[in-house]
Amino acid sequence: MDPERQRLIEAFLAFLEGRPEYHTIKAAVGDHPRPEPVNGQLPDITAFRRHQFVIFRAFTAEELTGPEFEAPSRAFARCASFEHIRYHAIVPPEVEGEPGRLVALRRAAEIGVRIDNVWEV
Repeated sequence: MDPERQRLIEAFLAFLEGRPEYHTIKAAVGDHPRPEPVNGQLPDITAFRRHQFVIFRAFTAEELTGPEFEAPSRAFARCASFEHIRYHAIVPPEVEGEPGRLVALRRAAEIGVRIDNVWEV
């Protein structure tokens, strides 16, 4: 795993673990159980928040601007089109001089998918 992507996952996971509304957390790092593939793609973190299943995927700046963004985003957004499932992206705060959140949302719009929330870490 790319060290920057691992850093994003670990930083967000630390934040998530302090939020009691998230439970049954699975993660690709640490001592957590590992998440299962969703539509053929492996999420970085999955959790339940109240009555919703949330799929998290971290993207480095290079992944956000490259072809690596499309396959997981399409797979997770397709799953999130169902009620009670959400797709969230974890991104760096800045990508090529722009806010990471803006870059992620623009890329999602370019490929015709919806990201329910973008977290800058």
